[in-house]
Amino acid sequence: MSGTRRAPRQFPPHGSTAVASSPWILVSIGVVIMVVLLVIAVGAYRGPGPDFQPVPPGQPPVAAAPIPERASSAGREASAPPSVAVPGLSPRRTDPPSPTPSAARTTPPPAAPPSVAPSRTPAPPPAPIEARYRVLHTFHGGFIAEVSIRNASHRDLDWVARVEYPGGRVVTAWLEGVPQGTFSGADGTLTYRSGPDLAGGSSVYLRFHIESADPRPASCRVSGRICRSL
Repeated sequence: MSGTRRAPRQFPPHGSTAVASSPWILVSIGVVIMVVLLVIAVGAYRGPGPDFQPVPPGQPPVAAAPIPERASSAGREASAPPSVAVPGLSPRRTDPPSPTPSAARTTPPPAAPPSVAPSRTPAPPPAPIEARYRVLHTFHGGFIAEVSIRNASHRDLDWVARVEYPGGRVVTAWLEGVPQGTFSGADGTLTYRSGPDLAGGSSVYLRFHIESADPRPASCRVSGRICRSL
């Protein structure tokens, strides 16, 4: 017995023992392998899209065009779908309806605003003055005339005398015995403005020298009153 050798005792590896003792590990590994194969199969099945264009050999690859953003809901609502043309059929016209003549006739034109006549202020009444015209002296080429002016009221008044001689010439003019006023004689028209006011009930005499004119004036007024002739 001492001369014989014992064969060494062989122990099974720990890994195989763990795998053999835990079968769910094998099941998990198989599931993972199936999922990986399924993903690879799906990617290979999809392949290139409809827009795929193979690049000829020797040419650089063409960059893909950017994908436009989706239009907003407002743009989709505003754009109308294109009309489909059917052979043999003409498209219908979509002109807006024109107004009928009856509708146009029934609309009356706007009425014009009523015209308002401007109000006229009444002219002031003539001053209470009495005036008389007469010729005092005549001579070759001229004459001396007089206008007597009387204040018929009870208060003091100023006055303006205007005597017209068309084509004549006014040489001079003055008041008899009272303070003088101012006068002008352009174009044969005498205009005399009183100096101090004429007292009520009193009179004054305006005299003037006229040449190259008819002794009968075309017009004679004192503060709007027509002169009477003597």
